[in-house]
Amino acid sequence: MHTEKEIEFKNLLTKDEFEQMLAHFQVDSDDFYTQTNYYFDTSSNYFKEKKMGFRLRVMDNKNELTLKVPEKEHIMNETTYLLTDSEKEEILQNLHFPDIPIINQIKNEGTLTCIGSMQTNRANKTFENGMLFFDHSLYSQTEDFEVEYECDNVENGKKVFVNLLESLQIPIRNADKKIARLINYNHTLKG
Repeated sequence: MHTEKEIEFKNLLTKDEFEQMLAHFQVDSDDFYTQTNYYFDTSSNYFKEKKMGFRLRVMDNKNELTLKVPEKEHIMNETTYLLTDSEKEEILQNLHFPDIPIINQIKNEGTLTCIGSMQTNRANKTFENGMLFFDHSLYSQTEDFEVEYECDNVENGKKVFVNLLESLQIPIRNADKKIARLINYNHTLKG
């Protein structure tokens, strides 16, 4: 188990802006890797109601089960468990989760189900004492592009991120968390 505070800033991009950023930071197709996030909640929307996110992230070389809990604006407490391939398969095929504290904590809240998945092609670059992530995400017959900036200080991080967007003449746009975008898109389709 690994716990950390995650300070991040996000901005949705058009495809052209995304390509502009990749060119600016000299990111090419070989820098990208693919990850798939599977999001889970109970029938009573335990995580959604508390503005938390619970996901399984599958990558070529590792599997992570992560709980994200909001602390303040731009700050999330993130608890991550590394899983074996067999534990990952148990979740995906049988919704059988390992014996970890969060699962025991919610056992009376209802059965966990997968509420959706999102495939993200991601590249990252070190930038101004932090890390930039360039994400092209595919979900529910749609796609989006975003840039994230993770750092260790909210005030400085916001300044660096806003300055970067302004220097590239990219408008500041609200970017919900990936799980919120997935849920909102699925809700729009159903509603």
